[in-house]
Amino acid sequence: MHPASLLSYYPNYAILDEIVSYGNYKKLTIFMDLKNNLQTTYMEHAIINIVENTKKSKFKDSSIFSSLISFLGFHKIYGIKRGIDIDFIIFFETGQSYYHKNISKKYKISRQIDNLYGLERADRELFTEVLQSNFALIDKAANKFPNVKVIRVPNLEADFIPYYLLSRKKVPLSEDNGYIIYSNDHDLWQCVSTNSFIFSKSAKNKKIVKPGTVMRNYLNRKNNIPDLYLPLAMSIIGDVGDDVYGVKDIGPSRFLEMFDELISLTGNISEIYRKVENNLPLFELNQRNFKNKYLNNVISCEMKDRTISNNLKMVSFELISRALDNPSSISMIEKRELIDKILQDNTTAPLNSLKEALERTGVYLTDSSLDLLYM
Repeated sequence: MHPASLLSYYPNYAILDEIVSYGNYKKLTIFMDLKNNLQTTYMEHAIINIVENTKKSKFKDSSIFSSLISFLGFHKIYGIKRGIDIDFIIFFETGQSYYHKNISKKYKISRQIDNLYGLERADRELFTEVLQSNFALIDKAANKFPNVKVIRVPNLEADFIPYYLLSRKKVPLSEDNGYIIYSNDHDLWQCVSTNSFIFSKSAKNKKIVKPGTVMRNYLNRKNNIPDLYLPLAMSIIGDVGDDVYGVKDIGPSRFLEMFDELISLTGNISEIYRKVENNLPLFELNQRNFKNKYLNNVISCEMKDRTISNNLKMVSFELISRALDNPSSISMIEKRELIDKILQDNTTAPLNSLKEALERTGVYLTDSSLDLLYM
């Protein structure tokens, strides 16, 4: 299987040039949402191919790992041609997120039911083993590539990683540096800010989500709502893909209609976060007679079971980052220490030693992508 058929989340040079032109950047930092970018891996033909390749060999199929190297090599060539340095931060999680499950047992519950196109149980288990083997290889080996960091977070959703690293200045920030997040998950649009962009790719188009356009893209309607209100919109409208259920009958149009009146009642996003963090009511009990009749639904849901507050805790990268800033459990302390340790470790494995180690695990690279990363 050709590597690009598994990890097909490639921009073209024109898109990268467009991003570079926004700030005349001399350097790019690319954040890669690994599992989101590997969606092709879960298509029937890819699953069958991976399973059959593994059955025929004494080693587990490593095409996922190989596809990542080709992806990095593509960008390395671009950087060489344009005279631009490129760093990569690859992020993904392992296991269920305890943080989210403690808030809602329904979080991503629908994703746990998957028979993988009716494959026999043994083949499903083998495919899962191969996936985990590739993820472990990416974690151990790719972290030793030059200019590459792999952040694998156990039992915590990793989507917030780019936001956390940028907002907490865990990575070097510079006006000469552009930051691109590769993901189709609109949760990641929270990361869009000055010098930070989203590259989004679907079967039909490729686009860049720029600062000042987040809410227009999310609501698919013209509006002047600041980007940082995306988590509030998600908490009210809901995020069905993650089994985060919002307020019934509230969609993009109705959220837009009620927004100004809603904020007049709750306060701005900073005030909303303060209330949620301190378990304070978002609304006063004596608030009545709203111009927008659907606002009653929002307030009722919040008063009844803190729907908006709990959803915000799950979807807001700022609130998740604050939970990491001030951890209330040993588990969260360990995750913060893990992230810091990875960022501080600048060890690079010698190219030949790395190739020899990979070959011992059955990884034989047929192109020069890995060599490119050492140029």
